[in-house]
Amino acid sequence: MQISKSAGYAVHGLGYLITRGTKQPVQISEIAEDQDVSKTYLAKIFQQLSTARIVVGHRGVTGGYILARDASEITLVDIIEAVDGPIIRRHCCLGMFGCPIKNKCTVLDIFNEANERFVETLRNMTLQDVVVSMTKVKAPFLAGKKK
Repeated sequence: MQISKSAGYAVHGLGYLITRGTKQPVQISEIAEDQDVSKTYLAKIFQQLSTARIVVGHRGVTGGYILARDASEITLVDIIEAVDGPIIRRHCCLGMFGCPIKNKCTVLDIFNEANERFVETLRNMTLQDVVVSMTKVKAPFLAGKKK
C-alpha cells in the first residue's frame, strides 16, 4: 500500500491546526505557507476533509478551518480515505486483474496479510498520536509561526 502526497499534506495540515492551539478557524493560506505547499492544492485537500467531516470550513474574511471533532477521534485511515478514497485491501501485486490463479495465489495472500496489518496500524493511530510523535522530532510546523 502506498500513501499519496495529498494524504501526507492532509495529515501535516491537520497537525498544524492542532498545534495552533486555538478554537478559531485557521486560514488555508496560513497552513499552506507553513507547509510550503500551493494554497490552491491544499484548499482542494481541505475541501475533501470537510466533505468527510474531519474539518469544518468557515467562510468570510476571518474564515478558515477547524477540526470537526477531537484529534483523538480522527484516525489516519479516516484522513487517508477522505483524500485518496477507500483503501483497496485485496489486489494483485503484479496488477493482474484477470489472473487465472488469483484464488490460490500464495503471494497474493502474503501481500494481503501485510496490507491488512498496515491498515490496522493506521486504524489504531490517531491524529493526536501523530502530533505527539511529531513533537519528539520537532516537525517544522511545531517551531512556531514564520516571520
